[in-house]
Order: sequence, then C-alpha cells, then structure tokens
Amino acid sequence: NWEEIPLNENLNTTQIKIDFLNKEHGYGFCVNVGNPHVIFFVKDCFKINIKEIGPKIENYKYFPERTNVTFAQVSGKNVIDINVWERGAGQTKACGTAACATAVAALIKGLVDNKDKRVTICFKEGNLYIDYKEEIFMTGPVSEVKKINLDI
Repeated sequence: NWEEIPLNENLNTTQIKIDFLNKEHGYGFCVNVGNPHVIFFVKDCFKINIKEIGPKIENYKYFPERTNVTFAQVSGKNVIDINVWERGAGQTKACGTAACATAVAALIKGLVDNKDKRVTICFKEGNLYIDYKEEIFMTGPVSEVKKINLDI
C-alpha cells in the first residue's frame, strides 16, 4: 500500500522509477518496516556513489517523510550485499531496518529462497542475519563504537 510507505502519490511500490537514475540502477522497491525504505537491486552495490546519490533519493518528491536508501546485490544463495544511505544520518556502516527491508523485498521479488527462511545481509563491516516467518527477526554481532561518560 503506497500510503503505508508513505508515498506522495499512488504508485506501484514494487517498481518506483526515479527520473534521474539510469538503467543500471533499475527500479526501487519500497518497504516500511517501521520507517520507509527504498531498495534498488543492482549488479555491484559498492560501485554506487551513495554519498552523491543517496541524499537525492532520500529527499525525492515521492517521499514526504524522506526515505532510507539501499543499493543491494544478490551475491550468493540467500546472501545479499548492501550499501545504505540512512535518512538524516548519511552513509552508515550498518542499518538493521535496511537489512530487514532488503530481505523482505528480496523475498517478495523471488531473489532469495523462501524455504530457507534466512537471509544473510552483508555490509562492508559485517553481517546481519534475517529470519522470517510471520515476523522478522534480526541477529548479528554488536560492537562498541564509542564510550562516553555523562555527568547528570
């Protein structure tokens, strides 16, 4: 449902055309997993200049609340590499909701085997594992980014 993403107009959420993207980028697939995402399945997600193109898509006219942007490539059986532009934050090392949204989009598009019920999402920094049944479950490692002390 286009209103649940949300989009500004009634569009096919599985084939979003962004006018300034070329054939290499294909069509976007919109998913809302608590926040809006648009995923583009491409040949090499890490060749995309996401710092240049990410903010343009994030703020594109179709997305009234802006959107997270993911470029994804299927790199093996139920394995997907992704490069993410997070709305309001920029390029990120990992994004759990992008991993979940990408797994859902790949499942709906038939790009992964839905019998296995698990998709490995690979970021440059590490992997997240998405299990899907009636609900989506994400597992993966954690790491400390920074330690700070606050006086309250």
